[in-house]
Amino acid sequence: MNRHFGRYLVQCSLILCMVLLCQALSACGNIYDIDTLLSGSKAASADSRYTLCTSQDDITSLLLQTMYENKDSCTFNVPDKSYVDADAWLNSLAGLNKIHCEYITYSGFCQVTAQIEYWDNYPIIYAYRSNDISALNEQQTAMYDRYCDILSSTVSSSNPDVINELTVHDYIVNNVRYVLDRNSDSPAYDALFNGSASCSGYTEVFQTLMDMAGIRCIPVTGQAGGDSHIWNMVCLDGHWYHVDTTWDDPVGGDGTIRHNYFNITDDDILLDHTIESWHPAAAGTDLAYYNVLGYTLFSSQSELNHYLASQVKSHAVSCNFMTRGFTPDIRAGVKCGKKTVSYRVLATERTGYSTYTVTFEY
Repeated sequence: MNRHFGRYLVQCSLILCMVLLCQALSACGNIYDIDTLLSGSKAASADSRYTLCTSQDDITSLLLQTMYENKDSCTFNVPDKSYVDADAWLNSLAGLNKIHCEYITYSGFCQVTAQIEYWDNYPIIYAYRSNDISALNEQQTAMYDRYCDILSSTVSSSNPDVINELTVHDYIVNNVRYVLDRNSDSPAYDALFNGSASCSGYTEVFQTLMDMAGIRCIPVTGQAGGDSHIWNMVCLDGHWYHVDTTWDDPVGGDGTIRHNYFNITDDDILLDHTIESWHPAAAGTDLAYYNVLGYTLFSSQSELNHYLASQVKSHAVSCNFMTRGFTPDIRAGVKCGKKTVSYRVLATERTGYSTYTVTFEY
């Protein structure tokens, strides 16, 4: 009888263990169940600490938050592995330079860890807006200080946004020299402290100063001159414009600050650029460079002759103008000034018009 009772106890113990194991497995299933995560309930597992992203917008926002907080990785949960698209994240976040993802598939969801490298712009702007630089590293702190110095010398709260934008543009073109360096760890640092940078450095410096000045600005990626390229867009008075500080500072230039890529439309930028990233439509012309800088528009050679003659007679150093509907003869106009003078011409073809900068030497 004791033997049977002992066997009964063993059987009961086994059954009890099976029940407890099933309950434990069921509990674990609830922890990793996507519906449980969607309900926002807290699980005992460490995995429940990670944000659940149910759309690509959620993932993009989380990556942005990670960059602003100056972190090099983030872990999050998604419904399944089809949500893992590192190429899409790279394309949607200019300034996100590299991303390496690893993921683990569980029952009902997928856990993703993303290692990222990105522009210093993100933590610097976060520090500027929060007035807290404690999260910045030594290099970023030096860049932060330099940005603040540039901002104080170029931007004034009493100026219209477009004038602040113009002074920042001119500062960059005046103080940075273009070099093609694909191996630089921080092109923006090179621009700020070495005075040379690739297009990425020009773009990040302009982006950061616009962010600091409170002017809405985004980077745009594409192709130009047969190579990958990046530039900016700004929003002024509700209209978007393209700004390419790199192409306003051409290699081998004569030192003259150019504005041919300052606040131009989609139609004009697409004459020699292609756009690959998402961007808002840019069709406004009110604050295009030729209006901001007061270019005179001519529709006949006789009008232009009179204008150029007056510039020569007054010993003007340079002049800017636009033409529409005819090909101007600059030489004929200069000769009307009846003085011996040499000159250089920078001509830019645009959609339906052309712009010219003539520099005189007496």
